[in-house]
Amino acid sequence: MAEVKLTNVKKMYDNRVVAVQNFNLTIKDKEFIVIVGPSGCGKSTTMRMIAGLEDISDGTVEIDGVVVNDLEPRDRDVAMVFQNYALYPHLSVFDNMAFALQIRKVPRDEIYERVKNVAETLGITEYLSRKPRALSGGQRQRVAIGRAMVRESKVFLLDEPLSNLDAKLRNAMRAELIALRKKIDSTFIYVTHDQTEAMTLGDRIVVMKDGQIQQVGTPEEVFSIPYNLFVAGFIGAPQMNFFNTALVKEGDKYFVTPFGTKMELSEEKEKALKANKVESIDDIILGVRPEHITVVPEGTENSFPVSVDISEMMGSEVHLHVNCPNGQSIIVRVATLELSPEEKAAIAPGQTIYLHFTGNAIHVFGSESSRNLTVPNEIEIPVAFNDTGDTVYIEKDEKEDAKAMYKAQRDDLKEKQLEEYYGLHTRRKLEEAKARHEEEIADLKAKQAKELLDFQKKQNGELAAKDEAHKKTGTAPKTTDITIAELKDSQAKELEKFQAKQQETLNKLLAKQQKELDEINAADAELKAKQKAQLADLKVQQKADKKERKKANQEALKAQKAKAIEMEKKFKEERKLAKAQEAGLVEKDDKKE
Repeated sequence: MAEVKLTNVKKMYDNRVVAVQNFNLTIKDKEFIVIVGPSGCGKSTTMRMIAGLEDISDGTVEIDGVVVNDLEPRDRDVAMVFQNYALYPHLSVFDNMAFALQIRKVPRDEIYERVKNVAETLGITEYLSRKPRALSGGQRQRVAIGRAMVRESKVFLLDEPLSNLDAKLRNAMRAELIALRKKIDSTFIYVTHDQTEAMTLGDRIVVMKDGQIQQVGTPEEVFSIPYNLFVAGFIGAPQMNFFNTALVKEGDKYFVTPFGTKMELSEEKEKALKANKVESIDDIILGVRPEHITVVPEGTENSFPVSVDISEMMGSEVHLHVNCPNGQSIIVRVATLELSPEEKAAIAPGQTIYLHFTGNAIHVFGSESSRNLTVPNEIEIPVAFNDTGDTVYIEKDEKEDAKAMYKAQRDDLKEKQLEEYYGLHTRRKLEEAKARHEEEIADLKAKQAKELLDFQKKQNGELAAKDEAHKKTGTAPKTTDITIAELKDSQAKELEKFQAKQQETLNKLLAKQQKELDEINAADAELKAKQKAQLADLKVQQKADKKERKKANQEALKAQKAKAIEMEKKFKEERKLAKAQEAGLVEKDDKKE
């Protein structure tokens, strides 16, 4: 196997669009690296540069100590598994897996052994004789992985291999990949936009945004100590909640003050802030994960009231979408196992509950730098804000799901069309027809040559008989010559007619053959036009569906904002009334009674 090293790698398109920049990463031998990020962040482009499918604008890529910038993909000794499987629909599973080895002229016995061993490892031995269309999505994915494995390459590249599968099958395949990884001691580079895949599969995770590495670390490090707002918001489901608040330093202690509370940070975070020489800051961004927020009784110290807007039952837990005192919407995860019926009723939509979180659950970020203020200053961190609030984050997930669904629809249609096209067998029919036509023409020409020879023999016989008759009758030579000349002239005209008839027969055969070829090509063109129209209709349909989704999202966002404004107005009125009651300007309800 091999170590992979990328140094200052950059990719530009048209000398103006930067897809990847300042990419520095060393992947150890036999390490499983996962590159994760949103669509368009440059993760697939990075993988394609490693594979040699994209030119590198600047920097170097090394595999096993060798710079491969100028090497062809076939010379880099890497195997790649594509998102859409890229299986040949007209070949069996065995032939799909053996194809690369056959191209390299590997001995047949060795091909059989490699395919057999890999098929046993992946559990697809019983499918070796099947065509891809007879397999499920998970089985096709295993075949695609198996095709890469039989090559025994130094590096395996997997480009979102599970994104086309449904959720249940994706979970099953993820478990299979984890088990497979234990059996194969290879260097793996895995690209995905799914953070769950990244957290469960990778030895280390590379988080990317806008073509830049945001953070590299183990799953635990990336989850527990996100370097900036983007990483904090991207890793974790549901995403981290963010609040604008102040950081207050009192001696060696640090406090945050969301919604009028005063919460002390953990000792570990206080040491990190002190080491970075952080003083009091009026405007920071506080981050807390939904699972680290607890529901507490009213009156609990450093708790604040929220109104439950939406309750999502997830089985073992419930996701509460709540509106904070400032109208901001956040998410809280509440375990349901030990909740009594009364407690469940208390967190129903429309109810007011109180929330609290501890200092060790708090993350503090600079409002301008976006960096985690507890990360040592010497670590360079790109500026990358979490530019997706809660509602937009959900909408973004929906967009990603819709995008994946649209792509899966197009891929399915293309695969069906490819099978239909191969089923037409245009190329094979043309080749068979041309071969048959050549045989027919050769047979006809041989037949006509024999007929011509027989015809000429007949004419020569007639001339010889005429000449012999003249000799016997004693006709004068002059008269004999004229008679033979007339006969030759007559025979020449007959020969010309005979050859013309043969040419006519040949022309009819050629015309018939050309008509057959034209019909095959016409059927091919008709199928291509039909498939092109099908794909165009699907794109129009998807565009209309996308427009409807966007409209629905906009309406939902508008409604949520209106509700948040109304809640904030109501909360302000309640606070105003409470202050008036405290000042004795307004009698409390119990006094009135």
